[in-house]
Amino acid sequence: MSDPTVILGLDIGDRHIGVAIGNTITHTATPLPDLPNSDSLTKKLLALHEEYSFSKIIVGLPVTTTGQHGSQAQKVESLVEEMRACLPIEIILEDERFTTQSASKFLANNPTVKATIDGISAKFILEEWLNRIA
Repeated sequence: MSDPTVILGLDIGDRHIGVAIGNTITHTATPLPDLPNSDSLTKKLLALHEEYSFSKIIVGLPVTTTGQHGSQAQKVESLVEEMRACLPIEIILEDERFTTQSASKFLANNPTVKATIDGISAKFILEEWLNRIA
């Protein structure tokens, strides 16, 4: 059973997927270990669902600064369609413009943080969505 207050955030890259878990009450998110972008992704997401019981997945959509969908956005949309066919969980696309730059600055200013740039990007994508729905 899913907990409606728990949401998963993903930052999908060609090799790695940043993951964060968030809460609709506190509007905060915490990075989790990255996942490999591989054929086993659905199984790994189902295992995370067993552990965290999230009710939605928020996936960053890498649109250009002008709002266009380039080749990377098309890859993400294709993967999300595959995920929707296999997972019984609502999946929402969220504009992720500038999250990688923000994550890079965050990590540079917080050298003791033990998260990857992908995990911090997933955290920022999820927190942006959480704050928007507030």
